[in-house]
Amino acid sequence: MIQSQARGIAVLDVGSTNTRLMLFDPRGRVVAEARRASPHRPGPPYAALDPEPLLAFAAETLPGFDRVLPVDAVVPCAHGSALACLTAEGALALPVMDYEAEPPAEIRAAYDRVAPAFAEVFAPTNPMALTLGLQLFWQETAFPEAFAGVATILPWGQYFALRLGGRAISEVTALGAQTHLWDVQGRRFSSLARARGWDRRFAPLARAWEQVGTLDPRFRGGGFRGRGRVLAGIHDSNANYLRYLAAGLAPFTLLSSGTWIIGFDTETEIAALDPRRDTASNSDIFGRPVACCRFMGGRELEILAEGAPAAAATPAAVRDLIGRGSFALPSFTDSGGPLPGSGGRGRIEGPPPRGPAERAALAALYCALMTSEALDAVGSASRILVDGPFAENAVFLGLLAALRPAQGVAAARAGEGTAAGAALLASIGPDGGLPEIAIDLSAAAPLEVAGLTGYRDAWRRLSQR
Repeated sequence: MIQSQARGIAVLDVGSTNTRLMLFDPRGRVVAEARRASPHRPGPPYAALDPEPLLAFAAETLPGFDRVLPVDAVVPCAHGSALACLTAEGALALPVMDYEAEPPAEIRAAYDRVAPAFAEVFAPTNPMALTLGLQLFWQETAFPEAFAGVATILPWGQYFALRLGGRAISEVTALGAQTHLWDVQGRRFSSLARARGWDRRFAPLARAWEQVGTLDPRFRGGGFRGRGRVLAGIHDSNANYLRYLAAGLAPFTLLSSGTWIIGFDTETEIAALDPRRDTASNSDIFGRPVACCRFMGGRELEILAEGAPAAAATPAAVRDLIGRGSFALPSFTDSGGPLPGSGGRGRIEGPPPRGPAERAALAALYCALMTSEALDAVGSASRILVDGPFAENAVFLGLLAALRPAQGVAAARAGEGTAAGAALLASIGPDGGLPEIAIDLSAAAPLEVAGLTGYRDAWRRLSQR
C-alpha cells in the first residue's frame, strides 16, 4: 500500500477501447470509479480520436469524486500511439490520428525509406498507424498546409494534462514507447525526429511525477475541496511496470494486459531484441530502456471468443479441444506478434469450437501459446507476473504456467493495474524516490492437460505453413 500525502488521487486512464476515471485514497485503494467508451471517428482525412467527449466525461465526474475525497492530484495516463498537433493558439491543427488508421501504400513505402534503424529506436515499424513517427510523416506529407501550422506536438496523455489545466509538456515513457521518435540509449530525440525538425516542435520534457499545473475550473464544479494538482502523467503500460518496481519484485517479466499483452522483462538486454518477432523497448519513468515483447492479446481473445466471457472457459473444454485437434492459428489482427508474417492470417483448423465454453477456452489456449512464444522472443527466464484482465482468466493462467513450468506464474488481484501505477506518481518525491508498496499476488497452478506439449509442437508447425 502507498501512503500518499494526497487525500484523493484521480487517474484519467485513456485507453483505446475504454477510458476510466478512478479515485484512489492515500493507501492506494480504489474508492470510486467511472468509465465510458473511448470515441473513434472515421475519416476523412483518416480514422481519428475525439478528445472532447472524454474531457466532458472528466468534467462530469471529477466534482463527484471530490465529494468522496478531496482530489489533491489528477494523473493522466494513456496508450502510447497517439499525438496531438496544436496550433500556436492551442487548437488541434490536425485530427488526432487513431492508431488503427491504415496509411496509404505510398506513404508507408516512403516512410520505410526514412525510418530510423532498429538499433537506435529499438522498435520496428508497426502495422496500421501504431508508430508515431509514421503518423507524423503521413500528416506532414499528405497535409502539408495544416502541418505547417503545427506549433506544438504533445503525446496523447500529456495532451490531457494540458487540457486539464497543465502546461504543454512531453514525457519520456510516452516518447520511448516504440515511437521511432526516441533514441533509446542516447535518451534524446531520434535522428528521424531531429532531421525533420519535429524535435523542435515537441513540448519540453517534464518528469512523469512533476506537477505541471492546477485543475482548470471547468473540471471542479462548485465547492471543490481538493488542491487539484495536475501531474505530467505516464504511458499506460509503463504505469503498470512502475508498480512492480516500487514493490521490489525484480527480477520478473510483467505481462501488462488489456487490448495488448505487453511483456516487460527486467533482465534482458535490449541489444538482444529481434524486430522480426515484435520485440521492442519501452523507457521507464527515469528514461531507462526496458526490453519488451507484445501482441494484441486482448483484441485476439475477443475475436476468438465471439462474445463468450473469459469465465466460460473450463479445463474440460481445453482438454476436449486438444483431444479433437482444434487449433486457432495466428494471427487474428494485423500484428503478428512473435510469429513473423502471421499478421492477418488467423484461422481455425480442425473441428471448430462448440458453444461458449469451447470458444472461450480456445481463445485462452491461443493467447497462452502466443504469450509463451512472445516470452521466448524476449528471453524471459524470471517469474512471470500477470496484471490486468488476463490476471482474472484462470484457464489462461493455468495454461501459461503449464507451458512455462520453470518460471512460475503469479497474478495480481482484481482492481490493480495501470491506474494504480499511475496513482503512484502522486507519492514520488522530488528526487524520484519510489514509495514502498506491496502487491497482492496469487500463484497460478499449472493446468493439468494431457498432450499439451504435443499440441504446442503441432500448433507451431501449423503456424508456419
